[in-house]
Amino acid sequence: MALLLLALPLAAVAGPQARLQRVYIFGFAASFTDSIAYQTDVQMLDSAWIESKHGFLVDRALYGLQMQYYVEGQLKNSNSICTVFYHKNPRKLQKLWNKVQKRYAKAEGLKLKPLSKEQFAFSCEEYKPIINEEVPAPAQQPKRQDKQGRKSSNKTKK
Repeated sequence: MALLLLALPLAAVAGPQARLQRVYIFGFAASFTDSIAYQTDVQMLDSAWIESKHGFLVDRALYGLQMQYYVEGQLKNSNSICTVFYHKNPRKLQKLWNKVQKRYAKAEGLKLKPLSKEQFAFSCEEYKPIINEEVPAPAQQPKRQDKQGRKSSNKTKK
C-alpha cells in the first residue's frame, strides 16, 4: 500500500507524451437554472495537443472553460456547464454533433441555440509538459519506547 502511494506522485509528475495534431471540436453548454442551451458549430483546431498513448485531447477542460467564459461573459448565462466533443475525423464528429443536437432540440422546456464560428471560436491551448523531478519520500518517525523499554506504535492509547 505504501509503495503504491509513493508511486502515484512519480506517475503524476511524468505526464503524458503529446504531439501536435489537427482535430475537430464542438462545444455544448447548459445550465440547471436556465432553459437555454448552446451548441457550437464543428470547428477545426489545426494544432491541438493529443496524448500519444490514448489519443486524448490534452487539457480538454481548458477548451470547456473557453466556452464557459464566453457563455457567462458575453451571453450572461451564469452557472453553465460546458463540455467539448472532439475527434480526428470530421464526419464522425458531425454524426455526434447531429445526435446531440437532435436530443436537445426535442427536449421539452429547453431551447437549443446554435453558436456559429463567427460568434465563438475555440483557440488552441498551449501545452507545457510537466518537468520530471524526483519527489522525496516522506521521512518516517522513529518508534517510541514505553516505560518497560518496548517499542510501541505512534498511535495514542485511549
